[in-house]
Amino acid sequence: MPSSGGPLPDVTVQLDANGNGSTTAWRWITALRMPVVLIYELSRTAFTCTDVVDVAVVLTVTDVNDNPSTCNATVTVEDNVPPVARCQDVTVQLDGDGAGSTTAAAVNGGSTDACGLANLSLDQTDFDCSQVGSNTVTLTVTDNNGNTTTCSATVTVEDNVAPVATCTDITVQLDASGSATLTAGEVDNGSSDACGIQSAVLSRQSFGCVDVGANTVTLTVTDENGNTAACPAKVTVVDSKAPAITCPANIVVGADPGQCSAVVAYTVNFTDNCLGGSINQTAGLGSGAAFPIGTTTESYTATDAAYLCPIAPLP
Repeated sequence: MPSSGGPLPDVTVQLDANGNGSTTAWRWITALRMPVVLIYELSRTAFTCTDVVDVAVVLTVTDVNDNPSTCNATVTVEDNVPPVARCQDVTVQLDGDGAGSTTAAAVNGGSTDACGLANLSLDQTDFDCSQVGSNTVTLTVTDNNGNTTTCSATVTVEDNVAPVATCTDITVQLDASGSATLTAGEVDNGSSDACGIQSAVLSRQSFGCVDVGANTVTLTVTDENGNTAACPAKVTVVDSKAPAITCPANIVVGADPGQCSAVVAYTVNFTDNCLGGSINQTAGLGSGAAFPIGTTTESYTATDAAYLCPIAPLP
């Protein structure tokens, strides 16, 4: 029987990138300082990912006289090779609440490891309006034996959700010059967007006498990321400004020679903020008529295009 020079030492085997590792019987022969042997063999020399534990092996040696002897040892199989991390860029769309997300699986571009992957994790998965544009994220890949590696990817956050445009109808009054102006804020009835409103523009802001009545305008709302929405509103233009009439002072004249009357001419002036009005005489004889002796009352009514206002009779 061959004799050993001491206990059989344990051996550590490192797996390679393909998940394979090996040892030989010869490494124990010299360690044992054994005499000349004819045959030496190890019960197991090749190891894989499934052996990443302590594996018991048996060394058998046979001397020249065909005497065998065995001893036991432990082979510690280790996997210290990190996985291969591969990333891919992704695009995230924000929803109506201004939120969006992605996953480690979406960013993973085919990471691998000979012994298999245990976990994928991403340092950021949730995004909001403040992150619209390009964002760099890190994917951490962990294999089944605790080795890790990382890679970077770009997450492009997009906001393609249009704002909510809300309008209200409004009435505007023409001023003394026959004009009225309107702002987008007066028509806007609480338009909103999760990422904020950048601007609100009204299709029409100025109105005049020709617009008295109902008019349709459009409010266009643009959010911070260039998405737009529009809503219609009814603008009712009202001319509540009464026309102005100027009458002459009381007129006192004597009768024309040889007549019991006198021809009297006078002027009544009429102004209004809008064109198209008129003056109508409602009582009396009118300018240029022959007025009889006594008092004659002249009455006029001024009417503009949008507002009726009777003027008190001339005294």
